[in-house]
Amino acid sequence: MASLLYAEAPRPRGALKNLPEPFLSSRSRQWNGVAVELYRVRDVDTVRHEAEHVVAIVLRGPVDLHQRRNGRAFRKTMQAGDIVIAPVGEPRALRHEQEAEVAKVLLAPSLVANVLECMFPTRSGQIELLDDFGIRDSQIEDIVRKLVGELRADGPGSRLCAESLATELAVHLVRQHSTATRINEDSPRMLPRYKLQRVTDYIQNNLREELTLENISQTLSMSPFHFAHAFRQAVGLPPHRYVVNCRIDRAKSLLRNTDLSVTEIAHQVGYASQSHFSVAFHKVTGQTPRRYRREA
Repeated sequence: MASLLYAEAPRPRGALKNLPEPFLSSRSRQWNGVAVELYRVRDVDTVRHEAEHVVAIVLRGPVDLHQRRNGRAFRKTMQAGDIVIAPVGEPRALRHEQEAEVAKVLLAPSLVANVLECMFPTRSGQIELLDDFGIRDSQIEDIVRKLVGELRADGPGSRLCAESLATELAVHLVRQHSTATRINEDSPRMLPRYKLQRVTDYIQNNLREELTLENISQTLSMSPFHFAHAFRQAVGLPPHRYVVNCRIDRAKSLLRNTDLSVTEIAHQVGYASQSHFSVAFHKVTGQTPRRYRREA
């Protein structure tokens, strides 16, 4: 059912009931350009003025949500998977009574501005994200749920993965939920072979370190967005997935050819603990590290 524009009834007098603190947040993890927060909320009546672009998705509902912004009021019974996109700008008045679980992704205006500059270098300042209320978008839902997964896991590579997903989300918002009508024909081209070799060498030489989209892209003096787009064109994988595959390939070699313990191998390939390493290894190979070593 489409969002409903309606004449809002007057709200009863009384103090606003602010949103509680999120029960899980990435704010302390130093992710560049993106934060993810999880909320369990009920009986909310508040006014929000965010400094970041907000993409919120209902994880558990239903919830009868009222929103007022820019002189317009909306109401919809939100089901799991329904999405609200609220660009930076006017405050939003929110009200609902039922209990709900909500994931919020907050994108830094600078990240979206960089994406716009790369996609539309001659008219980036003319393009704005749209207010969308109660929409369905399977790609946004998939990206947000992956970001929530990185928030919950908090494992090695989570920062790199989160920053890559944030860039992917920003690109999708510009393409599908902005005033842009088409993608710039002069979008970033594929990486030349020598630049690709430079960046893959950097990754291979630093597998035991924390690799972020920012420090990888700096090896080519490119913006994180431009780099991520060009790298995926050249390799067929986003940077974070390529890094995971490199780590697992290095681990396979060490398991086959050395007597190092599984814990030491985990540290050699950039995992802070054996448990995180084992989960990642099993996800890629379908085997535990010890079983792989026995059968190699």
